[in-house]
Amino acid sequence: MSRLPRFADEWLYHLRFWRGLIHVTFRNTHAVDAGGVTSIENPCGSWDMTITDEEAIRLDGSARTKRLPLPVIHKTPLPRPSSIPTSFLLALAERRSAEHFVPIPSGDLATWLYYCASVQSVHSDDPNRQRRFVASIGALHPAHIILGSPNGKWSAYLSEEHALGDLIVNAEAALQVRAKAMQLFGSSEATLVALISDRDLVGNYYANASALMLRDASILLGHAALVAAALGLAFRILGSSGTPSLENVVSNLPFQPMATGLAWIGKREEFT
Repeated sequence: MSRLPRFADEWLYHLRFWRGLIHVTFRNTHAVDAGGVTSIENPCGSWDMTITDEEAIRLDGSARTKRLPLPVIHKTPLPRPSSIPTSFLLALAERRSAEHFVPIPSGDLATWLYYCASVQSVHSDDPNRQRRFVASIGALHPAHIILGSPNGKWSAYLSEEHALGDLIVNAEAALQVRAKAMQLFGSSEATLVALISDRDLVGNYYANASALMLRDASILLGHAALVAAALGLAFRILGSSGTPSLENVVSNLPFQPMATGLAWIGKREEFT
């Protein structure tokens, strides 16, 4: 097995843009013209993906309303995040869809949440736009991270405070969501990660935004998987958005929700 390069510039590549085409040449590989690829369905099989809306249209945002918080009943400050102990390249190499989970310690969960979704700064002219470690459409970050613990407790990550907020939930809907996740991949000791996105927030800036919101959540889940790998945690994205049950889990939501993703997170099980 060849060693991983220590630095990104050890990868020899050439990148060129010309008339909308991207030509990429990596060492020991042939050049691929992205413009010549017309279909990936045949070599990869059928993708279970449905375009749920028309193409998104950017609005001027003049009629925007303020971002509304989740209705939490108690807040618990999280521990300060630890530093990430590995490089980005090693995180890429270590990323796997985990098959074994043990309960995640609060310190590890706090660090993972911080590097996934904590607010680093807010736009001075529009406080709805935030800077976080992950990219998002229009800097809006509409997806809320909801956590379902193995003991049945549900909480939300409060990005601006680095804290967890306890939620009042619809017990039947919460059981349905966890049962759906267990059906996709069983893990009794993992914490369920559920994404609930704010349709009203995005609707201030985009029309026909459903597909855009699903792509935004996918970026967050991909980012979350890499952060988990860098921290040595077990993470697995599940093949469901959680709809419709997830949209009914949190009681008294102040905005119109859209279920946009499910995943498991835990500590990696050590085998001896």
